[in-house]
This record gives sequence, structure tokens and C-alpha cells, in this order.
Amino acid sequence: MRRYFSFAAISLVAAQAAYAQTAPVEAAPPIDTLYFVVRDGIVMTTQGHTMVIDYNEDGTFVGELSGSAFEGTYRLDGARLCATSSLAASETCIAYPEGMTSGDTFDAVSPALGGVRIHIRTPEENRAASATAQAGN
Repeated sequence: MRRYFSFAAISLVAAQAAYAQTAPVEAAPPIDTLYFVVRDGIVMTTQGHTMVIDYNEDGTFVGELSGSAFEGTYRLDGARLCATSSLAASETCIAYPEGMTSGDTFDAVSPALGGVRIHIRTPEENRAASATAQAGN
């Protein structure tokens, strides 16, 4: 009986180890700050340049830098937003602080850009930008 139990325990451990090696790695649930980032978009300032970025719920985004449009994909992983864009093919992740909401501005570090200042736009800012764009057309 004792040998049978030992064999069963070893088999169970081996099966769990094999499953762990083949199981997909799931991202951590996103923090609340990233809810507002995706919902309202951001304005990122770095090295004297300003980027306006709008995120879509399908994992894509569009942006503008110095009058030039760019696009890409993103994924959320806990406090990190990881993105690949037409500006940079390799994925870059930025850690966002907890507790930020629409209208907040804070500093973060981008592995590709260094220090960045991020402003989470407000719904009012988005409506004003939309009205200005429509008036210009």
C-alpha cells in the first residue's frame, strides 16, 4: 500500500510539472488606473515631444506624434501596459501607478524613452478634441 501511495504521489507531481510547462501564462488582472487609460486615452510627453494615444478595447491603439499618425497593439499585465507600434517593433512595457484616474498627470519610466510624463485625458477633453477636429473638417 505504501509503495502504491508513493508511486501515485510521484505521478501526480510529475503530471503537475508537465502541465505547468505547457500551460499558457496568464497576465495578471489590470489595475484600475489602466481602465481609465484605455477608456479615455493619454497624452504622453517626453524629450520635448507630445504623443496623443487612443486605446481600443480590442487591444489596438492609434496615436499622433508631431502631426504623424501611428498605430499598434497593446496588452495589459497587472500594472503594466505593454505595446508594440509602427514606431517601434519591439514590445515596450510601462508600469503605471495605482490610484490614477481621468485628469491625473504623473511621471513614469519607459525602457525605450526614459522618463515620460503621462496625462490621462478626461471625457471633457476628449469631447473638446472631437469638436475641434469636426470643426476643422
